[in-house]
Amino acid sequence: MNRAVYSGLVLLILSLPVATGVRAQADNVLNNPGFEEDFQEQDDNPLLKVAEGWTSWYRAAEGDNAAAWELVQPEYGPARDVDEHAHIREGETSQVIRSFYATFDAGLLQEIADVEVNSWLRFSANAWVWSSVLDDPEQSEDDGDVFVQVGIDPDGGTDPDSEEIVWSEISYELYDGWREYAVVTQATGEEVSVFVRALVGQPVRNTHVWIDETQLFLDVFDEEVVEALAVAIGPTPFPTAVPVYHIVGEGESLEAIARRYSISVDAILKANNLVSASLVHPGSQLYIPAREAPVATPLPEIEANAAWYVIRAGDTFAGIAELYGVDVAELAALNQDVNTSFLVVGQALVVPAVPSPPTSMQSYTVRRGDTLGDIALRFNISVEELASANDITVTSNLEAGQILVIP
Repeated sequence: MNRAVYSGLVLLILSLPVATGVRAQADNVLNNPGFEEDFQEQDDNPLLKVAEGWTSWYRAAEGDNAAAWELVQPEYGPARDVDEHAHIREGETSQVIRSFYATFDAGLLQEIADVEVNSWLRFSANAWVWSSVLDDPEQSEDDGDVFVQVGIDPDGGTDPDSEEIVWSEISYELYDGWREYAVVTQATGEEVSVFVRALVGQPVRNTHVWIDETQLFLDVFDEEVVEALAVAIGPTPFPTAVPVYHIVGEGESLEAIARRYSISVDAILKANNLVSASLVHPGSQLYIPAREAPVATPLPEIEANAAWYVIRAGDTFAGIAELYGVDVAELAALNQDVNTSFLVVGQALVVPAVPSPPTSMQSYTVRRGDTLGDIALRFNISVEELASANDITVTSNLEAGQILVIP
């Protein structure tokens, strides 16, 4: 398998929760992966308490016209199991990054030495995001557009702006629950660095990001494993990503938008037929091009009592089974050729067919993270048809609990 095929496959292994996998065959090489050791002040700042083995980083606002709330250095501290509203996935502590009426682009990094060049790396971290205009810690309300990513610099650099970093894909905002974010790539040097990143787009009252249970495994993906993964991915019927549009906010620069989606300014300008960033103004709608589209493969024929379900970011095998009212074993039996440990955005799973309603129309209740594109794909209709049936536009934002008519 050549390097180009490897690269395409790496882009498909996205930030999705997985149950098990080949990672159990190796040791976690991170120092203090569960944030259980002492928390030390960095830069003699009592608001920057970071777990031993980790280093904080953040991006400062550029220029002299930045608002006072824009890209502020957040607070770092320990979250302990004795704290009433702390979120800890495992052990007694986790790392929390928080802000109050401020945005930030910040996170943690760690350097790892003695890595074999060209070895496969898998880095993952679990994060819980609460972002709200209210003080109710149980639920995010009018959130601050928070995204989480993990990244690997395969040559050991520590600059979060480096183009060498391979980031997990920014896809959906996920709140009020633990999610695993993962990225896979190959080492190009004998040292590598791993990054956890939280990006807050709007200055709401409370934004807290808890990070726990990180893992870095070396040499877990060799050529045979990668080839097996390529087979296990199964059919991916849609050759292009769901369109992503961004409405430019007041004071928001094109450079900040490009960082948010991990693409270049030139790519955004080209995709929108613009010759200069000066043509971008608050309220402008920008099309955000995908860095690379998955390769489509045709869907085979299935039984009449079954249907196709297309994986979206945040899906788990167990969650899909629950959605369709079957147990995990039954769903696995319908997808015997699928590696359930490596679900991929855009991959199609066989699920029990949902009985058709007696009328020509049916309804769908929007879940957190849904987009019109996702829902249209799921029901095999166009985005335009779905928008028209609900008297909305193709770029409308959806809210969890919203009822849509499916034509």
